[in-house]
Formats: sequence, structure tokens, C-alpha cells
Amino acid sequence: MDPVQKMWMFENWLGDQLDKSELAKNHAYLLASFDHPDAVKQIMGEGNVHMSSDEEFEESSRMVQEINEKSEKMKEKPIKRKRRRIKETN
Repeated sequence: MDPVQKMWMFENWLGDQLDKSELAKNHAYLLASFDHPDAVKQIMGEGNVHMSSDEEFEESSRMVQEINEKSEKMKEKPIKRKRRRIKETN
């Protein structure tokens, strides 16, 4: 079988499996919502919202800047490569 066709078939199979699992999950939410609507809302994340403060935002921004500065410094350093010596046999 052609490798490209095999990959295409696998991707389609995987997509089908994800669709089936999503359908089963949504069906379970539907059935559970009749007995415990608040629990389903909490599971789906409608009641769980995190609000960050200005201090948390500033800390996150500072961390991102530090990481960017480190990555720029790594790019500036030239890479030194060692040359292998080839021994001549006489």
C-alpha cells in the first residue's frame, strides 16, 4: 500500500474516532444534565473562570521577556565546530 495513502487513511480513521468520542461525551453530558445540571455546568467549565490580577500579568510579562532575551543571546553566539583530522596511512 502506498505510504501516503496509508497515512491519509489513518488520519481519517483517527478523525472518526475523535468524532465518536466527542459524541459519546456530549451524550453523557446530556443524560447527566437531567439529574445534576449544576455538576455538568461545572464540568464543562461554565462556572470556573480565573481572573488574574495586574501583578500576575506583570510577572508573566517579565518571565516572557527573560525567556526572549535568553533565546536572543543563544542566537548571537557563533557555533564553533571542531574539525576532525583524518590520519593518513602510509
